[in-house]
Amino acid sequence: MIFVTVGTQFPFDRLIKAVDTALETGQVNEQVFAQTGEGSYKPRNFSIQPSLEKESFDEYVRHATGIISHAGMGSINIAMAYDKPMLVMPRLKKYGEVVNNHQVAIARKFAESGHVLLANDEEELLEKIKDLPFFIPRHRTAQPELVTRRVMEFLDELSV
Repeated sequence: MIFVTVGTQFPFDRLIKAVDTALETGQVNEQVFAQTGEGSYKPRNFSIQPSLEKESFDEYVRHATGIISHAGMGSINIAMAYDKPMLVMPRLKKYGEVVNNHQVAIARKFAESGHVLLANDEEELLEKIKDLPFFIPRHRTAQPELVTRRVMEFLDELSV
């Protein structure tokens, strides 16, 4: 089962519609379930729930063969915590999905590091969705010393 999530704050109809198209055209032959927010697009090819309690959400992640999501840090972090292959499509300001394009930078960085697959738009999602079952995400290791050093360097720069 592929689990699709758009996060908890806003709907992401472009993503839900693209996944629905992938099922309709046979690019995905697996069961899909989605947490959609209060979106207006209602998919024809898979079941949805606008919101999920944390326990249910975690259960879907645990049992998923792959995750398709917006490029929110919460969604990325949970997929990485469970070592799940993930395909992300960032929300974009030009469509009124976010106030700035911060998800583009997040998605690019995590894709460059080998943690997620990146689709910049619906067309790319339809191309890359076939790679999801074969994608092995690079394991992420916490580096608190590195983070501490970078924060200290930043603070030192501010005090100059």
